Amino acid sequence: MNPNNTPPQPKRDPIESEFDAITDAVCARLSKNQRVRRTLPGDGRFKFDRQLPFLCVYRSPVDHKDTGTRELVTTEAAYLFASAAPQYHSGLTTLTTAVRGIMQEHFGTFLFVEIWCSDAANTPQPSRPSFEIVSPDLDALPSTIEVLRNSLKEISVHGRCGTVTERSDNRVGPPQIEPLAPQCSGDANAGVCTIGIAVKPVYRDSRNGSLYPVVLQSFRRQLATGLRKTIAEFTGSQDQSTKVHFESLGPSSLVKATRLIDQQLCSVSESFDFLLQVTPTNADEAWQQFHDSRYRELPTLYYRPLPYHPNVLKRRLFDIEIERVEDPTLAHLFWEKQNEVDRQLTALRDLDQPETSKSSSHPSPFLSTSLQLYGRPEDALITLAKDILRTIHPSPKHKSKSARCIASSEIIQRAHDEIDYYHTKMNEFTATVQVSDSIASGIMVSQGRLLISSKIKLAAKRVESLLHHEIGTHLLTYFNGRCQPFQQLYAGLAGYEELQEGLAVLAEYLCGGLTKRRLRTLAARVIAVDSMIAGNAFVETFRLLHKKHHFAPHASFTTTLRVYRGGGYSKDLIYLRGLRDLLEYLAAGHEIEPLYVGKIGLQHVPYVQELRRRGIITPPRVLPRFWNDPRIRDRLEVCRGKSVLDLMETD
Repeated sequence: MNPNNTPPQPKRDPIESEFDAITDAVCARLSKNQRVRRTLPGDGRFKFDRQLPFLCVYRSPVDHKDTGTRELVTTEAAYLFASAAPQYHSGLTTLTTAVRGIMQEHFGTFLFVEIWCSDAANTPQPSRPSFEIVSPDLDALPSTIEVLRNSLKEISVHGRCGTVTERSDNRVGPPQIEPLAPQCSGDANAGVCTIGIAVKPVYRDSRNGSLYPVVLQSFRRQLATGLRKTIAEFTGSQDQSTKVHFESLGPSSLVKATRLIDQQLCSVSESFDFLLQVTPTNADEAWQQFHDSRYRELPTLYYRPLPYHPNVLKRRLFDIEIERVEDPTLAHLFWEKQNEVDRQLTALRDLDQPETSKSSSHPSPFLSTSLQLYGRPEDALITLAKDILRTIHPSPKHKSKSARCIASSEIIQRAHDEIDYYHTKMNEFTATVQVSDSIASGIMVSQGRLLISSKIKLAAKRVESLLHHEIGTHLLTYFNGRCQPFQQLYAGLAGYEELQEGLAVLAEYLCGGLTKRRLRTLAARVIAVDSMIAGNAFVETFRLLHKKHHFAPHASFTTTLRVYRGGGYSKDLIYLRGLRDLLEYLAAGHEIEPLYVGKIGLQHVPYVQELRRRGIITPPRVLPRFWNDPRIRDRLEVCRGKSVLDLMETD
């Protein structure tokens, strides 16, 4: 018996109680512009990267599987996915209404976007994307709907672009499911707009529901771009100078799972030095034996033993769960890098060792993988190389012998001085100099180390330009990358080497050290790669450079050795191609400073720009030392629009 005669309180639904607690916690953090990530009842999740004027929603049907559709909203900085079961509807309404109120108070407007799967059974052209835009009043948001419509039409799967239909309906949401979105009428909802997008699931098999993960990966990236353009149009001002860039609406942080995958991928790629492993350790002895044979027979080349088994590293590589990464841009860069590391490990496994290099007349599988990594010289590049060799005549022998040479001890000291300069600009610049007589090139960078042969001698004019090449480009971008939260920028995005060499050779030109002889060497590398790929023997390519193009015997041997090492290494074509493509990039009016953010390729510039707008990547910490010289900056402006042939200096 109740002594106070108070009626018993009805029991609170536990699901609604849980949603109430989540809503209070979410609102408390969002009101302070703090990041929110919460698990919701019914295997749901709510994420708000920061205060944002939109929310993308997906609710999974209870009566059938809807594989892949949930992932269409997890690309965004503000999303919610949950079960569409009736017992969760009230709690989801409470949560979304509260969030809408806080964001609307801050921004004045709020866009609610819900995505669901359309009924695509037995539709013609099942792989062609199609969409239906649903909104209570399509005419109320003409420019926003137009941007969305055009963006959806641009989404392509297997070369087929999307089709779009539109429907006005006060009920915005999946069929047979109670709407979650607010109505756009009434003072309480003024400034709140709702758009629904029904998506045909071209990312899975319409017969059995099996997912097409590669299609889904591409589809997510394209749809994310369309959603962000739409949101930017909805929230933007009419003043173009203050209008928010759509890419800035993406996630602004690396979540824990992404950081872990970034770290794991770096750990595998940093556990070996591909270039060092494919560099012969007996280049000097090989030259002497080749010389003694009167240039008739290439001696056996020896390489460093692998301190790991490539297949074991591959196991680690493919244990990395990149599919857990929600961010489509980062996932794309991770997948690219994983593929590149896989090919590098395959190449090292197939590296021609002394016991196998002469046992078969068949081309080395190392060459096949090398071509996958670096490609082959296209006709335009070969023509450019031939034009350089035809235009620039070899230096007279007496002139080359009279040039003053700098010994290794002085080069090492100047390298230390250059590194000390960068260390004063950036404490993290902790490069070291190591003497190594087992490198064919005489000087090279291996991660954060500068390797210099004790036998190296350089013309006095070449020393400064070579230090800008190795330290002011390769080491600088490595340590700039180490200062970024995104670790791939120091490990190197896939295919980064071509831009690296283009920047490094351009640095030689800017400081006045890109000699005619140096340009001839870069052209000779392309000719040698082309000859090697054509199936010519080492001696034939040597004679091509020595007899036809008039390179000295030792220079011809060194260039040919670089190309034939390992069983056929096509990397040397990227120096000239990288310089040519960089000049075209500059001629188009682009800036060069962003390229020093880390080890990236020109193909990555749009991704890097997006990540910078989102705050995931910061500007380069330090620029090359010569950047402080206004004469060199003027020289850079002058070279915009120039071709490689225009960059000739006197020897």
